[in-house]
Amino acid sequence: MLTAQVNLGLQIAILAIIFIGYILKRRGNFFLHGTLMLVGVVLNIVSFLVVMGPSLLSFEIIRTQPLHEYSLITLTHGIVGGVALVMGAAIVALWHFQSSTKDCIKRKRLMKPTIVLWTTALILGIYLYTILYG
Repeated sequence: MLTAQVNLGLQIAILAIIFIGYILKRRGNFFLHGTLMLVGVVLNIVSFLVVMGPSLLSFEIIRTQPLHEYSLITLTHGIVGGVALVMGAAIVALWHFQSSTKDCIKRKRLMKPTIVLWTTALILGIYLYTILYG
């Protein structure tokens, strides 16, 4: 349970990083915005590899009762979060390999769905946390 609590705190910290990054973008500081998004994506990858991935693989109800409410919520959370993580990593990687931020603007249409998917995964994760840990 402690690991789940720490991970929940980390996910909320990532939300704060994304929010601060958004404010920086609105103020025209695209480099710092991109840097914070890189930090958020790296933290999310670490969280997935250390906590969420192993937790998903060990959640027995998914194997024994795949149509159970908890299984469906967990799988939806995992799929939505996985897609958001891949999209976020791709956006950050493409930005990181550019010498200018002007090409980053072209990827803006990918950023909005990524944040929607990530927020959806976060909400599902919080809901799943409350189910499992009360």
